[in-house]
Amino acid sequence: MWTTGPIDELVHASTAALGLLVLARLIDAPRRFYVAALIASVAIDLDHIPLYLGLLGYQAQRPVTHSLSTVAVFIAASTASRRHRAVLAGLSTGLVLHFARDLAEGYPGVQVLWPLQGNSWMVSYRWFLGMIIVFTVARLVLVSAGLPHTRIPAFRTPSPSGSIPRFPGRPATSGDRRSGLEPLGPDLEAARGSGMPSGGQVTVARRRVPGPG
Repeated sequence: MWTTGPIDELVHASTAALGLLVLARLIDAPRRFYVAALIASVAIDLDHIPLYLGLLGYQAQRPVTHSLSTVAVFIAASTASRRHRAVLAGLSTGLVLHFARDLAEGYPGVQVLWPLQGNSWMVSYRWFLGMIIVFTVARLVLVSAGLPHTRIPAFRTPSPSGSIPRFPGRPATSGDRRSGLEPLGPDLEAARGSGMPSGGQVTVARRRVPGPG
């Protein structure tokens, strides 16, 4: 365990990173999504510690937390929590990438459908090799061809209404907020149209109405 464990976790992290590089070309997600996915792709193996310490007795199987039930829990949590949705969805993605590699490691396999099914699933090591090839080719093709032209936005909170000033006849952009531009009022619009210098002031003449008597 002490000799192969670090190498195994490094391969898990590298596999997840390669898959996330492909995913990053398809969706526009915040950084915390990818960080959470990388952490989960390694941290899930902490569930082996009680087994190594002998707290669970002898078990020939991986812990039941190595199953899609764990993924379902995080997906449900991400649906319920809007604030932490990106992190929870990242954790789910990292777990799926971890389990995909575990399937190809041979015995004892992964109890993918626990608790619905207690059988362990295993695939040939060619599965893992094919997964690496697909991820690598997909990343190279997407980058070299510049595809896709637009990514699908994910986990983005819409800006409050009215937070970005809008100019007549032109949609507001994020650069308007950074540059501090403000919409022109009716008086300034009229002054600019009459040729008054931008630094001038608009004086509104008021006629005094005499009172009774």
